[in-house]
Amino acid sequence: MDLVQNDEFVIVQRKSQVSLHQLPKKQGKKWTVKIGRDKVDISSVVGKPHGTFKLVREKDGKNSVFTLEPSDEIVEMKDKMKDLNSGENNKEIWDDGTSQQLKKEDIEELRGQGLTGSEIVTQLVENSKTFQIKTEFSQEKYLNKKEEKYSEWVDILKPNIRHLAKHFHSQDPMQILNLRPDTLAMIMSLANIKSNGKFGVFDGGCQGLVTAAILDRIQGHGTVWNLFLKGTPQKRVIQAMNFTPEQLKPLKNCSLYKLKETLAKEENADGDEVPAKMIKLDEDAAPPLEFGSLDGMVIVCRRPTTIAKELVKLLAPSGNFVIFSPYSEPLSETYIQFRECNLAVNLQLTETWFRTHQVLPLRTHPEVNMSGSGGYILSGIKVVS
Repeated sequence: MDLVQNDEFVIVQRKSQVSLHQLPKKQGKKWTVKIGRDKVDISSVVGKPHGTFKLVREKDGKNSVFTLEPSDEIVEMKDKMKDLNSGENNKEIWDDGTSQQLKKEDIEELRGQGLTGSEIVTQLVENSKTFQIKTEFSQEKYLNKKEEKYSEWVDILKPNIRHLAKHFHSQDPMQILNLRPDTLAMIMSLANIKSNGKFGVFDGGCQGLVTAAILDRIQGHGTVWNLFLKGTPQKRVIQAMNFTPEQLKPLKNCSLYKLKETLAKEENADGDEVPAKMIKLDEDAAPPLEFGSLDGMVIVCRRPTTIAKELVKLLAPSGNFVIFSPYSEPLSETYIQFRECNLAVNLQLTETWFRTHQVLPLRTHPEVNMSGSGGYILSGIKVVS
């Protein structure tokens, strides 16, 4: 059974509230975080399997801190309230702010008395003048809204690429260049990422999301060259995935400045001079990175026009490449460059369109808010003329 360990990352989900946290390195150390309005000691999940936990109040002087206990039985508020009456329409309901008899101070007092989230929502329903004359659909929306604030159930999830992509996109889309999960799936498919292959990735602003997705796909079999310009490569998502040493073994970080110098020396080497390739340290090391040696290339950055043409040289003939940018203009320029130089076939510049839907018992319809764009993809297959 897969248990939560110290120093690992976990995804904490409470209804639509999602957050990413790293557990403490030391065993037994308390680690308090805020989930909604509540303070929760998430170190209480260490040594327990991932899944659903219940918030249990712990008195700590004047401050109330919750701990998490595993729970197999989840009771939703709509199941508790299913026997209540409902109205045929909402025409008699006026939103004048007087329908709820409990004030903010009363609710805080209930929380201070140690009432669970379900009990607080029950109190809100009982003290509402209009709840039982609302339609069944309106009642469900009301309960869902209150459960967002007061739900006592928390999911502790093991990070995966889909969860992390959705989390970072919901926090701030531009911190991962507006790369949606569905667009990331398209990139993985068009680049033909598979085990036992040699792939290059230039992640210019996605927190290591694309690199982590490739590592997750090949599962320790193959080679991933993580190319970067200066400083250190982006690795936030790579760390959050809790990869094992075996899964990280294919990852090779390579500075493009050093690579350019190395390949230039190799091209200009005389016949008597030993070619200056990247040195192979041992038998298990990856083959040296040189022109025409990669099976696939993924480039993710804001302005890929200049760098894309150089990086494609590392691809072997018939190798797939995918270039992603949040803007269409630089990809249009790259498309024209590649067509004029006859660098690739099957060149396609695409934009994915995605819209989530609300799924409710009585009706299903698109959500009001949606992502305007998930970025643009230029893909193709390298050819040698």
